[in-house]
Amino acid sequence: MLSRLLIAILCLASAAWLLDYAQRTGRFQKVDEGFLSFMVSQAQGCFEKTTPHAQVALVEMRTEDRAEYATWPPPPLDWQMIIKELQNYQPEILVIASPLNWGLPTPDFAPAVAEALLKFPSVILGVEAPLAAGDAPDALFPDGLEALLPRFQEVTGDTASVPRLSFPIVAPDAVIRPAGEGGLLCMRQVDGEWRLPYAVRDRDSLLPTLLAQTLARHTRTPYSGSHTLHLNAGSGAYLQDGWFVPLRRTGEYIVRPGHAAPAVNALDMMTGVLVDGLSETDKAHLENASIIVIGTTSADTPGATPSLPRLYANALNHLLALPRLQKLSLMEQWAVSGIAMIAALWIILLVPRQHAVLAGLSLMLVALVFNFLVFKSHLIWCPPTAPFSLILLGMLLAQWPKKAKSSLPAPAAPYAAEVLSAPEKTPSPEAPPACGELPPAEAPAPAKALTEPDATAAKSPPEAPPAAEANPPTPAEAPPPSAEGKPAQVISPPATPDNPAPKPRAKRKRPG
Repeated sequence: MLSRLLIAILCLASAAWLLDYAQRTGRFQKVDEGFLSFMVSQAQGCFEKTTPHAQVALVEMRTEDRAEYATWPPPPLDWQMIIKELQNYQPEILVIASPLNWGLPTPDFAPAVAEALLKFPSVILGVEAPLAAGDAPDALFPDGLEALLPRFQEVTGDTASVPRLSFPIVAPDAVIRPAGEGGLLCMRQVDGEWRLPYAVRDRDSLLPTLLAQTLARHTRTPYSGSHTLHLNAGSGAYLQDGWFVPLRRTGEYIVRPGHAAPAVNALDMMTGVLVDGLSETDKAHLENASIIVIGTTSADTPGATPSLPRLYANALNHLLALPRLQKLSLMEQWAVSGIAMIAALWIILLVPRQHAVLAGLSLMLVALVFNFLVFKSHLIWCPPTAPFSLILLGMLLAQWPKKAKSSLPAPAAPYAAEVLSAPEKTPSPEAPPACGELPPAEAPAPAKALTEPDATAAKSPPEAPPAAEANPPTPAEAPPPSAEGKPAQVISPPATPDNPAPKPRAKRKRPG
């Protein structure tokens, strides 16, 4: 038992070390991602709960106020004033959800707008791109724009259902492009629901939209390896630190009502330094916002097409309020692997070999159910590859045959006990001794006192030898010697009328 325990511990510890190394180097990434997608597909209701926050603010250049601007769309000078005013609130990301393009020739103040944008840590410039319907031709990007748009590197599932780009594409002015990153602006309506694509298809690759670009910057998730797009069961975008974006299998996000971002009128920021046009509430919204979306909007009337800046602001406001996926830390994963090793040792040492497979499968089923219940209530999950592999190894080692215990045969019972327990048989009289042999010694009679004369022995004649036995006993019937090497004691049969008991010999008295 001790050698079996030591060998099992050595094998399980070596396997745990190798599994941990493979886990940290990403060997099991595909398996873990598939397991997480399955868990997410079974817990879609968990992503309908949001936490109140104020991380997104919308700055609107409203169409109903177009008379207050010099021209419409607003010229570069108005954009410069508003952008300089936003520098005081230091947002993490500035999202411009309207293409900064004023046509050719480029206006004089366009370079000043680009210079004002350089003061922000991150700027996402909107690129307006319609979606293709039916057999529309592929999109044609302006010169140099296609190289500025990143591509999704990690995509699983069918990409044929992802919306496809069409033309014309309205991109920011060539002077503005170096000031930020591009993000595609597109939307469509399906069954009365407005959808914002998270990715769009351009020939054989997927391009991120403004929604994906903003979240990638906010979570600091690169597209090479960490920003994964799943278009199958559990469809969504998986980013670093547990950020998750629930999507349809077409890669689109459905904008739900009730998650409107706080809006600020851009005209209130163009009053100059003499008059403060912003209210205290608007200032609080801008100060608390880590993402500020700015663009031209129209009145939100029933049946009308909603404005892209408002849709994107509401979508970002909702996505930042979603709960995050929580993966166990490295120490917690080691603790789970330790529990799996204890379970494997239990299977190896205590479970019969014919029940080892059933016991291992039962443990894995219980672990799956427990993980699912915890994920559904708290969105906490653990990579299953290492613990399940340890349990499988325990099932294999349990098939190693155990050493049988050596048992000595029980000592034979004495012959006397066998004779006493056997049924009584009438023994035949003993055979006379052969010629030249002395008769067997008999047990001496108890000595009598020397003072009393043995008259009986003097008067009684000598006894004749017993008659020959009709059927003498065979040597095989003689009792075997005992275990100690001494001859076994022969028990005389009971006396019968035909076979009277022999009388003891009288001891003769020595003379004088």
